[in-house]
Amino acid sequence: MNFDLEKQNNKNDDDHENLDRWLISYSDFLTLLFTFFVALYALSVIDQHKAESFSESLKKVFKIIESPIKTELEKSDMAKELETSLKEFEGAVVKEEPRGIVIVLPDKLLFETGKTDLNPQSRTVLDKIINKLKGIKNKISIEGHTDNVPVKNETIKSNWELSTLRALSVLHYMLESGISPERLSATGYGEYRPITDNDTDEGKAKNRRVEIVVLR
Repeated sequence: MNFDLEKQNNKNDDDHENLDRWLISYSDFLTLLFTFFVALYALSVIDQHKAESFSESLKKVFKIIESPIKTELEKSDMAKELETSLKEFEGAVVKEEPRGIVIVLPDKLLFETGKTDLNPQSRTVLDKIINKLKGIKNKISIEGHTDNVPVKNETIKSNWELSTLRALSVLHYMLESGISPERLSATGYGEYRPITDNDTDEGKAKNRRVEIVVLR
């Protein structure tokens, strides 16, 4: 009899303990639910100024970088302006590449055959380009290219030299026209970066060129 009574008492204690546990869990749930609704209410009453301040704080903490879309659009506009300025010059091409805006000028627009000094027409072409480039701060790479025909000149030993000296002639003219020297660089690639094959006269003419690259 005593055993049954003790067993009954233990059962009552277990039931009471289970009830306490359930109440505690339910209480925790209500607390979390209340906190959630308080947070929602707080967010709903934040005014525009606070929202903007919060956004700026996040940008500073996480160093969010602004989208470069505007810059890309400006560069596209620049390419269009250059293309319009150069449309009167046969063979001049303006294109956009991942590295930047590339202005392709056939050698005949700038130089006499086998020569490295700028011809009179070249200044008209280059002035149109320079007028556009003065309005921006991008660095400018000037790259000379030739076809695969060996140079026949007592003072120039190879196509490397011919392409480099031509690029330098363009660079010096840009310097004289007011382009900052910190923005400029010149390179000669000789015959080793053709844009088409050298099997035809037309192909050779396309490969003989100077490229002015407005770097991104």
